[in-house]
Amino acid sequence: MLEKVVSQPCLRNQSPILEALSPWLNKGGRLLELACGTGQHGVFISGHIPQLHWQLSEHPSMLEISQPWVEEAGHGNLRPCIALDISQDLWPIKPHEYDFAYCSNLLHFIGDKQVMTIFKEVANALSQTGLFFCYGPINENGFTSAGNENLDIWLKQDVDPMAGIKELSWLIDQASQYGLSLTTRLDLPVNNVILIFEKAQNK
Repeated sequence: MLEKVVSQPCLRNQSPILEALSPWLNKGGRLLELACGTGQHGVFISGHIPQLHWQLSEHPSMLEISQPWVEEAGHGNLRPCIALDISQDLWPIKPHEYDFAYCSNLLHFIGDKQVMTIFKEVANALSQTGLFFCYGPINENGFTSAGNENLDIWLKQDVDPMAGIKELSWLIDQASQYGLSLTTRLDLPVNNVILIFEKAQNK
């Protein structure tokens, strides 16, 4: 049996994220989570919103990490993790297949090129007026806290020189190239935010 890996950040932030996103997710629909890791967010939120169909996805090399959580939860609206390499230029996802897309603590762990690919492919995967929820830290004319500055240093030194916290204005500009407009910004604990991008009807 696979060992159950526990993400402590997920345990800390899952309740605030659920509370923040419930007004949009309570109507139900199909959601694609990018780079789900242990799958804890999907397990937690799908357990509270049964009308929401949550599809986990992760890099092919990390597919099994979420399996113990999914099997233990046994939620009928939580789909087992599918293989999805977010750095691929073309994702194996049907156009307009999802009403929502979601990522947590992802954009600052990857480089600019991968972020741009995500916006392009998420726009393709979303239905008309679909929503993309992005949780994590952002910069606003520079770092918003000393903690975020230290996080950025660690990312560049220990994770990937191309990684780092992204500037909000840059994210807005990149998303707009693919018909995704920032409609809502929600402040969450510990200098994190949720950015909600909406897909234009003609894209």
